[in-house]
This record gives sequence, C-alpha cells and structure tokens, in this order.
Amino acid sequence: MADKRINTNINNTFLRKALKNFATAYPIARAKAFEGIDFAALRHRIAVSKLAGLKRLPELIAQFTASAEKTGAIVHFCRTPEDANRTIHGIIQSKNADFLVKSKAMTSEEIELNHYLEARGIRCLETDLGEWIIQLAGERPSHMVMPAIHKNKEEVAELFSKETGSDCPADIPFLVQKARETLRSGFLTGQVGMSGANVAMADSGAIALITNEGNARLVTTLPQTHIALIGVEKIVPSLDEALDVIEVLPKNATGQKLTSYLSFIKGPTGGDGRELHIVLLDNGRTDLAANPEFQTALQCVKCGACANVCPIYEIVGGHVFGHIYVGGIGLVLTPFFHGFDKAEEILKLCIGCRKCNEVCAAEIDIEGLIVDLRDKIRKPFGQKFMFGTMMKNRKLFHAALRAAYLAQKPFQSAGGRIRHLPMVLNRETANRSLPPIAETPFRDLMLKRPTTPTLAPKQEKVLFYSGCLADFVYPEMCTDTVESLEGLGYSVAFPQEQSCCGIPARYSGEMDAAREMAKLNIDVLLSEEADFVVTICPTCTMSITHDFVKLLADDPLYAEKAKRLAAKTLNYSELAARKIPPSPPLSKGGETAKQVVTYHDACHLKRGCGIHEEPRRVLRELANAEIKEMSDCDKCCGFGGSYSIKYPEISQEVLKNKLSNINETGVGILAVDCPGCKLQIEGGLEASGSKMRVEHTATLVRERMR
Repeated sequence: MADKRINTNINNTFLRKALKNFATAYPIARAKAFEGIDFAALRHRIAVSKLAGLKRLPELIAQFTASAEKTGAIVHFCRTPEDANRTIHGIIQSKNADFLVKSKAMTSEEIELNHYLEARGIRCLETDLGEWIIQLAGERPSHMVMPAIHKNKEEVAELFSKETGSDCPADIPFLVQKARETLRSGFLTGQVGMSGANVAMADSGAIALITNEGNARLVTTLPQTHIALIGVEKIVPSLDEALDVIEVLPKNATGQKLTSYLSFIKGPTGGDGRELHIVLLDNGRTDLAANPEFQTALQCVKCGACANVCPIYEIVGGHVFGHIYVGGIGLVLTPFFHGFDKAEEILKLCIGCRKCNEVCAAEIDIEGLIVDLRDKIRKPFGQKFMFGTMMKNRKLFHAALRAAYLAQKPFQSAGGRIRHLPMVLNRETANRSLPPIAETPFRDLMLKRPTTPTLAPKQEKVLFYSGCLADFVYPEMCTDTVESLEGLGYSVAFPQEQSCCGIPARYSGEMDAAREMAKLNIDVLLSEEADFVVTICPTCTMSITHDFVKLLADDPLYAEKAKRLAAKTLNYSELAARKIPPSPPLSKGGETAKQVVTYHDACHLKRGCGIHEEPRRVLRELANAEIKEMSDCDKCCGFGGSYSIKYPEISQEVLKNKLSNINETGVGILAVDCPGCKLQIEGGLEASGSKMRVEHTATLVRERMR
C-alpha cells in the first residue's frame, strides 16, 4: 500500500510542481523575513524556555487553569481524544446547538472531532479557506499551515461547484470571492465557535492566535460560545516566551515578516452571556514531556518548516510523509499521539538529511528522534540477521563483499559499471548505473605497502578509517587520501581490524548491533597511539563523533572512550585544511592553471558535522580549484545509504533535482566529500550520458601533487 501511494504521488504532476515551486520559493522568502534577526539566538531561547516548561508541565497546566478561570473561562482538562470529543460534544449540546464554526483548529484533526460530531448530528464548518477545501474533499491536511497545497484550482472549482450548486470557473480570484460569500453565512449563524491557539500563557490565562485570513476573530467573537482546543504543550510561563513564538512562527512557516492578524484572548469576549471553554488536550503529552529520550519533540511550535525543506516531502507530499501531523516532526509525534502501528511505515521514509534540524524553530533534533524511534518499531528477521550477525562479524561481512565481487560479473557493462540487475533488483539501478565492487579492496592494498617509517620530529600520526564503501568500492579514493595526507606531512596508518561504523544498523533501528560495532571500532582505533583519526565518509565521521557517544553514554566501560575517540576524529577536509598554506607547495611542476569545479555539500558533513567552509578552502588552496557554486549546493542527492535500495523511486526523484542543479553550472568536475554521494551522483550522470567527473576532494588534492 505504501509503495502504491508513493508511486501515485510521484506521478501526480500538479502535486510535484506545486511542492517544487514552494520548496524553491520558501528559502528565499524565509531568508528575507529573518533579515536583521539572529535566528540561532531566537530559536535557542525558544528551545530553552520550552524545554524548561515541559519539565514542569503539570505545574504550568495547573497555573494556566487557575489563571484562565479567574478571567471567567471554563477549563476542561482531557486525558484522551475520546474525553475531549465527549467534552466538546457536551458543551455544544448544553447550548442546544447543532452548528459549529471552526478556525485554526489543527488539534481537532488529531482527535478527529468533525467525524465524531457529525455522527451525532452536529454540523461542522471549517472557515479557513484551505481547511474548508479539505473538508469538502473529505481529506485530511497535507501540511500544517498550508493544508490544501496538494489541490489545484480545477479541483477546487469542482468542489465549490458541487457545494454551492453553481458553476464555478477555475479562476483563483473568483474562487476566493465565492468562498467569502459562502462562508459568510456560517460566521453569522454559527451557534458555537471553535479555535485552537498558537500559544497559551500560564501567568495570565490568555491565549494567542496568529492568522492570515481573520476568520479566527469572527469565529471567536460572533458566536455566544467559544471553545478553544489546545494541546497542553502550547502553554508557556508568560508573555515573554509567547512573544518569541509569535515572532518566529510566520517567518519560519511561510516566509512572512508579519502575520496579518494577531489576537490575544483573555476570558469570554463580548459581554454578558458569553462563554469561553478551554479544552486542554493531553493525549500522551504529559507522559511524553516526562520522557527524557523524546520530550524535546514537544518543543515544536507547529510552523511546518520541517516539511517545507524536506526533500522527501517535496517528492511525495504530506499524505504519504505523515499521518495527521506531517513532515519530520509529524513522524516523531505520530507514535505518541496515535500509536506505533500508525508510525511503522512513515518512520522509514526519512532519508536522514537533517535539513529539518537546520530550520527547526525550537532546535529539535528531529532526525535524531526519528532514528531513535526506529528502535521501537517491529523489524523483519532478515534485517536482524544482516546487522546483528553478518555486519557485526567483520570477517563474515568482508567475506560476503569479496564473494559479491564474483557474483556481480554477469551484470557489468563493457566499461565495468553495473547497469542492469536481475528481476526485482533492477529497481535499484533504474535511471543510474552502479560502480562494481573492487577486485582488491583497499585494506589488501595497504598490506602490500612498505612499513610506515618512523615519525619525523613533530610529525603528526593519523589513523585512517576508510568506511566500508570506500574500502571495497573505491580503493583508489582511499589511496589518494593516504598519499595526499602524506604529501601534506602527516604519517598515515590503516588499522586492519576496523569494521563498519554501525550507521546502517542504527538507521534501521538495530541499536544493539550499532552499540556492538561502536565498541569494536573504539577498541581498534584507541589501541594505537595517534594524533588524529581521519575519515573520508561524513556518515562515518558523524557516527564516530556523535553516535558512538550517544549510544554508549550509559556504558561504564565505553562512555569515556567514546568521547576520547570523538575528540580526535576529523573528516578529511578538516584535517587537510590544517595544512593551509601548504609547505612546501604541493604542485611539483610549477604553478598550473586553475580547474573549475562545483561542490556538493554532503548532508552529514554540513548538517551532521557542521563542516562547510573547510572543503572549499581545501579545494581552492590545495587542489588549485575555482569553485562555481550550484543552486541548493547542500540539498540531498537522494542516496541515504540503504534508503536508495528501500525506496529507489523516491531516491531517483531526489537525484533528478540534484542533477539538474549540477548540470546548470556547466562545469566538468563535481567535487564531493562523501563516497555515497559520489556513487549516487556519478551513477545518475553516467546513465544520462554526461561526461562530468565526480571526484572526492582527496583525489583532487592528490592530482595536484603529481
């Protein structure tokens, strides 16, 4: 079923165009909106204040309840969606009403309120344009703040024609005017109004609403009774914290400097006979707030930015990449709000590019939470064998790779690359070629090298951690790495006992196997004295510097060792950049003409390790290159390790976007710092007939030394 929905959305040309256009425009608008504002400082304040509030959430709930009741509001605390639905139904019944008008009530989607009330004879009318379109279509929102982004004007015109009984042309101004006219009677005749809240203040009992259409003001003031349905995580201590959320929301959500309407509501509005009912929804939130492993998920301010920048959301949309809440944070919240059975498939859809982390308004490690949650879902037996038995056993794993060298021969083209695999496996090579497993892995080549000479005075020693892909597929890249580092003055050794870093196991939810592989590599890499450990794979770098520490934080024997190893582990470009300017000059034949390259930032290098400028410095100063930057240079290439095997259709669509940006530069060389990115992009370029070279930075540095 998941594959069918994925393919349906991939082939939906309007959806793809709408999402791509928004993904292109959003970063520009967002950057303009944040001009003159320190986004990092703003989101850090939000993260700190929200986390502090979550740690005393029961106290804030009690304080808000008392403050709101002092203003005349009636507060209902509801543990479950069923409690909330019954409570809201009871309020409406008590008013002898059968018509509810709603605005900005995304939380009501979470509890499926409309279905509940309509089954009991109460009509619900969504008055926000996007939500009304979705209601007429009988669908759920595909984005937190743009719920109908997946609908085109023809579909909307058809829905409006059916609803109004008159022919509505597919003209946007006409449709907007028709919506105003049709919804106006709802505002005037609605007996009970419902809203959500973007933030609630514990000290005053006030709530704040941010809107663009103004409907919320009508819904909260015209009916005699106003119900505000609010998730308890929206409660902050005071106006100071609320103003930070209010400042960040429009900028991060849609790239607006300001929202059109900002409303503060404190107690019933409009005189005698008016009632304000505040329904505080728990639905697992207080338990999640007390969970130290996942509590930060509730720092979310519901801006939707994680979907705005997600390369997977851009391809498949929110009805695939989410349940009720969509995007990266939607994947995290789903198991806690709706159960792990609803999250098993969608948690696997994240490619791990960490773009969501970069724009999150509350500093949530969204990608990290998604990976940790994969440990909680069911895994197939074959996966457990692969990671828990085969990959954990270095000799068995490497023997399998050596056997694969022989097995691949029937599928290699004349140039050596793999273009077609048999039967179902052919999905993985569609629209790209694959490099073959090398006849001689790098580890075997190192055994044939002369013994490393004694260190010269003050010469720094480096242990080279190659990673599996480079070792067995790109041994020449590894050789370039060693020779270039030696040319820069380092002494390089290759520990033969090193094994997989464990990231494939961790990303597949096999945390026990990942811990065992972390311990194996820590023992190997700390058994030999060295100044640095260097990697040429950013995923390996992130694994050693971040994941080993996290996985073994509670291990009394390995926690300190993991930190010690992390402190001296660097990516190739970091280490090479320490030798700028080079001494002596690298070029052996005098100064040569600069070569023009474009550079692709690997996701785990830029956003996982925070390395962005060092590769460019190395290319300019050590490889004598001029860099012509491509558009979206840090956008994911679609590889994601095993992701490109599990979801080849999505992977290939992400790759197409990357190839388009690369080709627009018109250069002859693409520089990368990740073997996986090289595999993905080089395969796509080769399959399209491009002659562009894709080379690791280490190779380009080594070429200048020759």
